[in-house]
Amino acid sequence: MLMKLALRNVRRSMRDYAVYFVTLTLGVAVFYAFNAIEDSRVLFEAQEGAENMFLASGASIFDILSQVMTYFSVVVAVVLGFLVLYANRFVVRARKKEFGTYLLLGMRPRQVSSVVLMETLVVGVIALLVGLGLGFLISQAIAFATAGLIGVAISDYHLLFSARSAELTLGCFALIFVVVALFNAVQISRCKLATLLSANSRNERMPVRNPIVCLIVFVLSCLILAKAYAELNLDGLVYFGEHFRTATALMLIGTLSLFWSASGFFILVIQRLRDVYFKGLAMFTMRQIAAKVNTAFVSLWAVTVLLFFSIVVFSTGFSLATVFSDQLEENTQFDASIRASLMALDTSDMEAVPAGQYGGEEAKAAAIQETEAQRNEIHRLWQENGGSTAAYLKSLILDWDERVTGSAQVDTWLANDLTNKQLADACGFTLAQIGSDDNSSMADEGVQYVSLSQFNAARQLAGEKPVELATDEYLVDNTIDKSTDYAKALGQKGRTITVDGHDLTASGQVVSQSLQVSSMSCLVAVLVVPDELAADRFAAGDLPYLSELNVNLASDSQEQAMKDLMAEYGKAVPPSDELAEMGWTYDSGAWPVSYYDTSESVIADSMGLKLLLVYLALYIGFVFLMTTAAVLSVQQLSEVADSIPRYRLLAQLGCDRAMVLRSLRTQIGIYFVAPLLVAGCHSACTISVLYENLLSLWGASAVTGTLTIGIALVVAVYAIYLVSTYLVARSAVTSGAGKKLLA
Repeated sequence: MLMKLALRNVRRSMRDYAVYFVTLTLGVAVFYAFNAIEDSRVLFEAQEGAENMFLASGASIFDILSQVMTYFSVVVAVVLGFLVLYANRFVVRARKKEFGTYLLLGMRPRQVSSVVLMETLVVGVIALLVGLGLGFLISQAIAFATAGLIGVAISDYHLLFSARSAELTLGCFALIFVVVALFNAVQISRCKLATLLSANSRNERMPVRNPIVCLIVFVLSCLILAKAYAELNLDGLVYFGEHFRTATALMLIGTLSLFWSASGFFILVIQRLRDVYFKGLAMFTMRQIAAKVNTAFVSLWAVTVLLFFSIVVFSTGFSLATVFSDQLEENTQFDASIRASLMALDTSDMEAVPAGQYGGEEAKAAAIQETEAQRNEIHRLWQENGGSTAAYLKSLILDWDERVTGSAQVDTWLANDLTNKQLADACGFTLAQIGSDDNSSMADEGVQYVSLSQFNAARQLAGEKPVELATDEYLVDNTIDKSTDYAKALGQKGRTITVDGHDLTASGQVVSQSLQVSSMSCLVAVLVVPDELAADRFAAGDLPYLSELNVNLASDSQEQAMKDLMAEYGKAVPPSDELAEMGWTYDSGAWPVSYYDTSESVIADSMGLKLLLVYLALYIGFVFLMTTAAVLSVQQLSEVADSIPRYRLLAQLGCDRAMVLRSLRTQIGIYFVAPLLVAGCHSACTISVLYENLLSLWGASAVTGTLTIGIALVVAVYAIYLVSTYLVARSAVTSGAGKKLLA
């Protein structure tokens, strides 16, 4: 009997369950789809290009994704649990009078709770089935998206259902259902009969604030937000220092005060526009919106913050993903790069460090002495081998020529008499314009330069044509978009500079040539100069800032070939016990090998990071977005339920259906759009600052495209909830006010 009543109630109360159903369905779909990513690996393992699925460590991309998604799914499950409870609260509130009627007719509270439990179970099962079906379709789309992101073509595609993800989803949402059922039972059992029967008659108080005060606070809030944006620009979202903390605090305070004052301010403005204020139901509409905003400004503030977070996560996630893919081809022109990081041997930096960080003066002196001894040994080897990494490695690895088909060494030197700040000033640029600032270590660091012969050797190894320079000329090599204008100014034909005592004139050539295997571009206006400058530094006994040997390998398996090569090198230069325990097969502190990168590992790692960033951005951003939309929806439906007597009065006064529903659409639209507009402004400022100061340095694509994608996803999810909210609200108004009255 109770089940029959529950089934009838579900059919009759579908409008009340609409938001709850949509929230549950979308939650199940997203939860299943993203936890099913790990099982889609079987579609890729036998495909061409499947080597991109494995990171340098040997772990599969899907193993990493599975672990990360599992961790984040715990957080997502908690958020979804809160969301389902919040949406369910509206269902219970909207039907309190009905539950009171059941009690009045003789049903016991336990029986009423049982009916509600059965209803929740029925709606939950339907939502689970629909959500799993939708999640199954989304997971297939994600499989194709994964193939595109890692550059693998799926030639033998078949539908794949993840039993593991389905079990995880069912278990998670079963737990949520239990919590919801207990919540409903407790809520109903605590309500008094009189409270339940009079639920629909209990209206919210409609507070109205002083419009003059609201006007003042509104103007102040706009000024506070403007100051927050200015502070954010000063910080650049690079150092997260005082400017960042100030900007964050001001943005939170400004947003809260904006919503606190918005209703009074706009009422004051519209009242001055008498043609608008007295037209149709504009007066009623504005009062309704003002009353709701006045009582819910804190939740609107929280919703705006979550929306802002969602848009930023969406957009920056996609922007960062482009960093790890768009420039891979130009940054992996060699099979591998063997690096010697000689800058770590500079003891001048160690002298400036307080002795306490070393454990005392004696420990500091010992560390400096050890570093100097290491530098002297490297200097000896460097001089004995003519600075040639390949020559030294050939002497240690007898079959070097069989393993390596070609090599090109590039030594990067720092000028002794020309700093980056001095050169930027001479070109009319600030360091901030090229991705740094006057307080950074880059400011007082010498300008980087490489010799022409080594530069051309690297170009030839990469399959490019060599460049030519006169004995007193230089050109500029730049691979960072942020510093392109600076590089052009520096390389402008006829410009003269002095580098390490040599007067040089710009040849007018500005090129973009990567000089090492890397996951992202990293050359900021590096000078290519005649060989004489590097020869003078070598003759003076100096060491370069950085030395890299780019190689092409005989083996198709680059990573394994380099591991074997380094194992052979390690026989002559074995690692210390400490390094050996960490997995090193050679001494990384000795010249000429500090570490190495292969194109194979860089591509695999980049694809893995790209997948991780994209999917985390979608997963987290979508869940937070769904949370904000559901909260707004429930709040608006609750307000409509409280306002049914007002709509009934409007109908009795002669307002037709079109006028009333137009007012309803306006209220819901403004309530949904207002937080989105504010969050959009915050996001536009934050993302533009991120792009200018960070993302562009890494080579991320233009911010406009990713911001558009983020906003499009927000609008899509928003639209689902907005339409659902309006349809439920329209049904509530037409039935509550009387269909005949609104005919």
